[in-house]
Amino acid sequence: MPSLRAQSGAVESATSPAGEADSAAFATLAAWADQVWLSLLDRDGAYYGRLAEEGIFQRFNPEIHDEYELEIRSLFHPGEDARWAELPNGFRIAGASISHPHILNVLDWRQEIHVSGPVDLMARYRRERSLTARRDYPSVGMRWRDMLGTPWTVQVGIGVHFFKPSADVEVALARSWRDAEDRSWTLEVRLAALDAFNEAIFQGLGVRADEVDAHYDYAGAPLAARTTLRAAASRWRAELHAGSSRRSEVQVTFPATGLAPFTQLEKVAFLGALLQVTPLERVTLALQGTWARADTERQAPMSGLGFTLREQTVTMGARARTRLNPLWAVETDLVRVGRPEWRSPEGGASREHRDREVFARAALVRYPQAGWTGRLAYALLDRDAGFLAPWLTGQNQRLTTEAGHRFRSGFEVTAGVAWDLDNFARLPFDGGHLRLSAAW
Repeated sequence: MPSLRAQSGAVESATSPAGEADSAAFATLAAWADQVWLSLLDRDGAYYGRLAEEGIFQRFNPEIHDEYELEIRSLFHPGEDARWAELPNGFRIAGASISHPHILNVLDWRQEIHVSGPVDLMARYRRERSLTARRDYPSVGMRWRDMLGTPWTVQVGIGVHFFKPSADVEVALARSWRDAEDRSWTLEVRLAALDAFNEAIFQGLGVRADEVDAHYDYAGAPLAARTTLRAAASRWRAELHAGSSRRSEVQVTFPATGLAPFTQLEKVAFLGALLQVTPLERVTLALQGTWARADTERQAPMSGLGFTLREQTVTMGARARTRLNPLWAVETDLVRVGRPEWRSPEGGASREHRDREVFARAALVRYPQAGWTGRLAYALLDRDAGFLAPWLTGQNQRLTTEAGHRFRSGFEVTAGVAWDLDNFARLPFDGGHLRLSAAW
């Protein structure tokens, strides 16, 4: 469902130059929180599917190579995520070569249409083709501003799925205000009914179980909640994102194929916080931390293929920007990521896996209000992926060159080439990428 966060300040964000007020967003956790939330809403869009033994996050695909995280981070930079988070209308698309036959690609689109009085129609679409997701997720919703004369905005939306039982319904409440010290605050709370029409379709409409590949029978309504709090003053910004799903229990049978049935229990939770400060006129700093966990338990007494899996991802990061002049800036990023995982066969002992990663990047950036843009970035990825994915362990260095053009209309195009510094003498070319975006 489209977020309510983009109702204010969107136009200024879309056209602000590199010399924008340094208190403006240049880092955000909105994209991260949306991604975790979507992994819960759109479990059909996971790379290995809804019922995969790889779990909900599915982070360890054998096709992932040791430079994959560098390519993921080349799609949208943190500043681009921050600008996108403020836009009510626009689209962006990015693609990066990850192998000879495959292109990693992500597309976001959102649109608000005024219907009448305080009522707006909102639409959003997310497409993702990666080694963790094969997702096409459109959602539509209606928004009532200042509902019944209160300062609250109410929104109701639905996620559209090809498989009818997978449709999700979200209800959101949000409001913005200023306190006595002229600090701005925004609070948003969402409640989602997952697979909202599953029982109605299989029970109410009388659809036979053997008409589908897998039949789902929930023991209770699967629900999830999410909250976002934002605050901003002249020299600082803060974000807090949190969410959790109710532990769901679903019995899965396969009448059409005769596969052994099983019962699956699932739960997802996440928490993230960001603080951005401007201690000096030309210096902006941001600190952030995130935690996300997915628990999956499969009980399969007939096949003996049950298991318990806990996936967890923890990140700590810092980002800095120093203005050289109104057009040029130096940006640096430092992120530490942990991906522990605990798995045990049904009735067996748990085995712990550790995956640690450090990512660092320094970039010289040119970003005017309109005109030619450019980026020269050095990136380092140092990862120890443990016994579960030893092919991902290693240290990789990359130089990225980008050039593009930003138009006053809000359209922007950027193309880039990556250079492999670890193997520069023999095979320097390390892939290319392209980004297009527009705001209106």
